[in-house]
Amino acid sequence: MSTSILVVDDDVDIAVVLCDRLEAMGNRVRAASDGEAALVAIKQDPPGLVFLDVEMPKLSGLEVLRRVRKDWPELPVIVMTAHGTVARAVEAMKEGAADFIIKPFDMEQLKTVITKALERKALSGEVIRLLGDISHDIKNLLSPVVCGAGLLESEIDELVDRLPEIDAVQAQASHKLCDEVIAMLRDTAARIQDRTKQIADYMKGLSTPPQFASCRIATIVDSVFKTLHLLAEERGIKFRSEGLVGLSPIQADERQLYNVFYNLINNAISEVPAGGSITVSGKEEPTSGDLLLAVSDTGRGIPPEVRDTLFTDRAISLKPGGTGLGTRIVKDVITVHGGEITVESELGVGTTFAIRLPAKPPGAAEQRCSLDKST
Repeated sequence: MSTSILVVDDDVDIAVVLCDRLEAMGNRVRAASDGEAALVAIKQDPPGLVFLDVEMPKLSGLEVLRRVRKDWPELPVIVMTAHGTVARAVEAMKEGAADFIIKPFDMEQLKTVITKALERKALSGEVIRLLGDISHDIKNLLSPVVCGAGLLESEIDELVDRLPEIDAVQAQASHKLCDEVIAMLRDTAARIQDRTKQIADYMKGLSTPPQFASCRIATIVDSVFKTLHLLAEERGIKFRSEGLVGLSPIQADERQLYNVFYNLINNAISEVPAGGSITVSGKEEPTSGDLLLAVSDTGRGIPPEVRDTLFTDRAISLKPGGTGLGTRIVKDVITVHGGEITVESELGVGTTFAIRLPAKPPGAAEQRCSLDKST
């Protein structure tokens, strides 16, 4: 895989030799003769990797490294050093260098340090993305917990105030509401724990792959409705489902699909005015058995400039405090399941997310085979 590399060394002969070897490996290489020129080159066109000499005039390699770490924290830097300056290389590692290499350079050594540096960069980006996804979900999952706790507190306070005069019917109705809220709090808290566990698992090197098993869309959507119905009722919004009960079960990760519908429905709640509705509908495609699902709302609609970025890294949100991560999480999950998602929206009318899910995603067969071999 070709990588854009910047070589920074005031020794022209060494720079030429290194550039030639890196280009022979298929990389795109530029050179800078001092630290100041290196910072200008990085600012104008950030490379994927930097080879940086420790000992340079004008601006030392260590100072360049410190500035790179401050302004481009994800850019990996490999420090170059001679045998007599290994101590400086160790100091550079403490400043955040990805690795160091001792002159003269060996081709195999170059390949090794480049591979390690790029792997660390990829892992760092993956961890940052994963933590962003999880923190987004935790933030959203906490909304009904906070709302439910407030309603439960108010209901109990009112119940205590009316205790001497309360009749059996009122007591039964209050008890039913409290039970519903408590169930919602427990379910949401369990899902928060599940998402938080993924952080711990990932940091131990155990990223959480999808766990495909037979599940029903109707059950997943009903669980989301139960979690969010208090938020919807507060805003005067109706939840509806159409055609879900009759859908055949599919092989999917129920936890991940819960996050898909939770994100789409929770986002819609903030956009739908009082008296509006959010509908989840579905049908089966006769020939393939794929599920064709839709999450539709009667909200304000999404401006074209926002709609066109929803499933990209440039996704933006119009919600106060929103990050745009929700729709990217949705897209990632649908992709893992071998499905597709599209969106249509009309300002002042509403938005519809259309989802196609295969009955058996590609990864499900591999997972089944793996389980069979282990038993």
